[in-house]
Amino acid sequence: MCNFWRKDKAFVDKSTFEEAVDALEAQGFYNFGLTGGEPLLHPQYFEFIKYLKQRGLYANSPTNGTLLTNKSVRKLKESGIDSLSISIDSMNPEIADKVRGHKGQLVKALNGIELLNKHGITRSAIIILARHNIHTYAEIVKTLDEQYDTPSVLCFPDPGVGPLDAINFTKDDLVNIVEDLIELKKQGYRLLNTTEYLRELKRAYSNEKRQIPCYGGYSVINVYWDGTVAPCFNKAPICNVKDLATTHLQKVNCHQCLNQCFIEFSYISECMNGKRFFTLLKEWGPTMRAHF
Repeated sequence: MCNFWRKDKAFVDKSTFEEAVDALEAQGFYNFGLTGGEPLLHPQYFEFIKYLKQRGLYANSPTNGTLLTNKSVRKLKESGIDSLSISIDSMNPEIADKVRGHKGQLVKALNGIELLNKHGITRSAIIILARHNIHTYAEIVKTLDEQYDTPSVLCFPDPGVGPLDAINFTKDDLVNIVEDLIELKKQGYRLLNTTEYLRELKRAYSNEKRQIPCYGGYSVINVYWDGTVAPCFNKAPICNVKDLATTHLQKVNCHQCLNQCFIEFSYISECMNGKRFFTLLKEWGPTMRAHF
């Protein structure tokens, strides 16, 4: 979904993984997301989670949900993983399966959500905003909350503010869904995105001044399977993880894209660093009953 399948790929080996954890922890990073591809395909995935937890670090993963079985969910529980995000593209099985190229993906993902709930593993549904779901997005959020006791996260991974024709929905479509989602949050539905990030999407597509800086490469950083370090998905590598030093972490205010994975976490990090805990508490207070 994020074009990783177009890149050179292989499984990260144990030594590179542990080297990356050591280097990142030394620089103050504590929230580790193991992604892919599909992370549960990695033969040492559960060992990696345990390694993070032994170090007292936060471990989470996105997953397409197709490998969430009774056996794997029990192993996830035993590993101590902090949270999982399950990809839901549509509540229509035909659309969901077509988007993922996997027959039965939606059924498996929803069954996986129920298994995670059964075993008490914190979960959320990650929903990529796209042409196939923009007109049903609010209903997906409501259904997941009401029927599956699961909060949602809007993922917006576009490589730039435009062009709009590349994603096939209009400015009005985008603004309308953002307003709908902010209203859902006011009503108590569990959409975990901050209101400020949602407003940033609206500002970008309304040609207004952007207000949230992205500090990819400082607050959030990306390490590939071979140890290559990049500020984010869209920028060139800066070093290998074994060479990572404080001088590599450049706090550059960037507005080149709207990628939720980096922009929103930059905003959250800035709130925490500035001890603006009440700002975040206002956002997440209503979600604490199931997610935290």
